[in-house]
Amino acid sequence: MSSLSRFVTSVRADFGSLQRYRAKYHNEVVPLSRLPAALVKKIGLQMMVATRTMRLLEELHVPLGGQIASRVIRHLYGAEIHWKTQVGDGVSIVHGTGLVLSHRAKVGPGCILFQNVTLGEGRDPDTGESGAPTLGRDVHVGPGATLLGPITVGDGTKIMAGAVLTRSVPPYSLVKPAEAEVSSRKTDK
Repeated sequence: MSSLSRFVTSVRADFGSLQRYRAKYHNEVVPLSRLPAALVKKIGLQMMVATRTMRLLEELHVPLGGQIASRVIRHLYGAEIHWKTQVGDGVSIVHGTGLVLSHRAKVGPGCILFQNVTLGEGRDPDTGESGAPTLGRDVHVGPGATLLGPITVGDGTKIMAGAVLTRSVPPYSLVKPAEAEVSSRKTDK
């Protein structure tokens, strides 16, 4: 498959994800004919097309093309998506501001990434190996979640808002954030 064909296939899959979630959560049918309008209205889809464009420029060996596209994403959307990040087809970005994807991160097909999500580099506490997260198929990463190090997140896992994850989890896990600790504080009265 040519780079351009791959680009088109990926964008259609990303739009397909938008169609599925609009039907599931909003009871709305979005036909393929509404793709151009969605590209204007839906920030997450715009970000995915920008990410696909970044990858296309890299595959076509356009000098600095991927890096320039990465900087455009940073300034337009307030997101840091490295030009070497591997992103599967049918990924949805919801709100997207503050999204950070390391160059070593891998996002599987059908994943959903919310605002302020970080897939960052780190070291495995047991092995000392460095790397970034690999998300399996259909992983849902809630707002403000931070995933660090060479971890694998199994297919169908849901990572709730605010969770911090530094260890691999099996498929179909539910990752909850730590409970906030509340204590009394002294006041200057």
